Amino acid sequence: MARFNVHTPETAPAPSVDILKALEETIGFIPNVFAVIAGTPVVLEAFAMLNQKFSDASLTETEREVLQMAVSVENLCGYCVAGHTAFALNHGVPAQTVRALRREDILTDERLNALAVFARAVVVAKGRIGDAELHRFLAAGFKMEQVQEVVLGICVKTFSNLISNLLDVPLDDAFQTHRWQPSGALQNAE
Repeated sequence: MARFNVHTPETAPAPSVDILKALEETIGFIPNVFAVIAGTPVVLEAFAMLNQKFSDASLTETEREVLQMAVSVENLCGYCVAGHTAFALNHGVPAQTVRALRREDILTDERLNALAVFARAVVVAKGRIGDAELHRFLAAGFKMEQVQEVVLGICVKTFSNLISNLLDVPLDDAFQTHRWQPSGALQNAE
């Protein structure tokens, strides 16, 4: 059951219109998570800014997609896993890597695997990871500054995971072929 309107630039409150139009121009469509958030302009502005800042991070586009998929799987967000499957494949992330992320399997690329494992560990431990996890991440070639970039990515993705799960954001047509359901996921109790 959808709990909020899925806005367009024609139906959104005025402060949200420019952001929606910019998304449509950049991505080619307005993902429903943004369209739903558009009903609360201050939230849309914050979410858009977080996304922009994360895209400015030193992590590569592939690394950002790996992080966002790992976090979305950990947070059981079918909407975001489907969306980032589409985005990752469109940005050239190997299909084998995407499949492994969706199943929480080990990635064949050691650096990307270290990133996915680290991001999931930070989410699960709520940031209270041990030195061993941090050292494994750094040993894979990441820099200490990128630890904070990972946290920014986790914040961005957890934001949309929570919104998508809480508000039951409908899956976009562009993501339908990448639908994902977590195994053993909790069902809504109604």
